[in-house]
Amino acid sequence: MNVKEHYDSHLGNFYSWMIGDYETLVSDNISFFTSHNMGGGKGKTAVDFGCGNGVHSMALAHLGYSVVSFDFNKQLLDEFRSRIHGENITIVETDFMDFEKYLSVKPDLIICMGDTITHLNNRSDVELILQKGCNALNEKGELIISFRDLTVPLTGTDRFLPVKSDDLRILTCFLEYFDGHVMVHDLLHEKDSGRWTQKVSSYKKLRISGDEMKGLLTDAGFDIVSSEVINWMIYVTAVKS
Repeated sequence: MNVKEHYDSHLGNFYSWMIGDYETLVSDNISFFTSHNMGGGKGKTAVDFGCGNGVHSMALAHLGYSVVSFDFNKQLLDEFRSRIHGENITIVETDFMDFEKYLSVKPDLIICMGDTITHLNNRSDVELILQKGCNALNEKGELIISFRDLTVPLTGTDRFLPVKSDDLRILTCFLEYFDGHVMVHDLLHEKDSGRWTQKVSSYKKLRISGDEMKGLLTDAGFDIVSSEVINWMIYVTAVKS
């Protein structure tokens, strides 16, 4: 099953529950962007690759950016649309690999956050989207990527990861390692009328280290500004050379 099919048939139905309270996440992202000198967005354009339900896009809009947000999952985009109340946000329901077709101006900022970059098909696609991003940005435009480094394999029972649970849902991930990628198996148990049911779906994620990503960014024409780990996610900020 490819990534879009996985989100459309499975993960998109409970993704927002999985990641937590919407307003808290928006507030956290406002703090992140502000702390990285991206708080003044008035008159600037930002592009969000794989926006999902919009927690990153909404934060940028609150900071004054005009935001163009890309995603292919209808469930999450419908939720995002329901939350837009006058913010300067344009939603494009499509794969972001051809994002430049939908832009009328050169953006000042591109973000690809929430482990979205590892959802791409292969390293060639990663190289391509980074090069396209660099070409599309304004002079000295910035890019932020966040992702998980899956290059060191977990073994045995450590491959079973409890993600989230409440009285009605239990989500567990099982990781299966291959050369260059991991198969992520999402196991969801849901309680309905007193009975538990199991739903399972799988998709592929690329295995890219932080150093490799920084090398790919440099090759694409970026200078690395910062690299840090926050809640087991690598965040790399770069500027167009």
